[in-house]
Amino acid sequence: MALITYVLLCALCYGTAGQFNPEVLPDVTTKCFVTQLIEVMIMKGCIYSMQTSMDFLDLFSYTGYKYLGLSVNMLVGLAIGYLSSSESSNGHKAYYITFLWTASAISYFVLKTMANNIPRVTAKTGPKREFMVLGFAASQFATCWFVSQTKFLN
Repeated sequence: MALITYVLLCALCYGTAGQFNPEVLPDVTTKCFVTQLIEVMIMKGCIYSMQTSMDFLDLFSYTGYKYLGLSVNMLVGLAIGYLSSSESSNGHKAYYITFLWTASAISYFVLKTMANNIPRVTAKTGPKREFMVLGFAASQFATCWFVSQTKFLN
């Protein structure tokens, strides 16, 4: 549901800039879904290399929380851009300030969730658990940045 909300907010952003095209909806949806799918497959491969297991749908749901933060970012960017009457890009500034907060919160959530779900004892030959958990948290920040749609914020 957060993904659909984010896609609709992106469409609203395009519409307020006068750049709406019906192709925006499947384009943003596909970019977000494929990015999340690739991210989950990489995480699943990393977890497999540590010789432990985690369900695919659990990973998919944990990584899907980023769309809540992206929706909040988009709402704040649209609201501040609409309320400010100046020609400067206050919507962009507000978006990126809230982006730092929400992406950090999502990364922290994934860090703590993965630290609790991945067993402390993993394979001795595989990658270290701590590095993998930190990598999973950093991937949330990176994918939030990649799927953000800000070119038409005021």
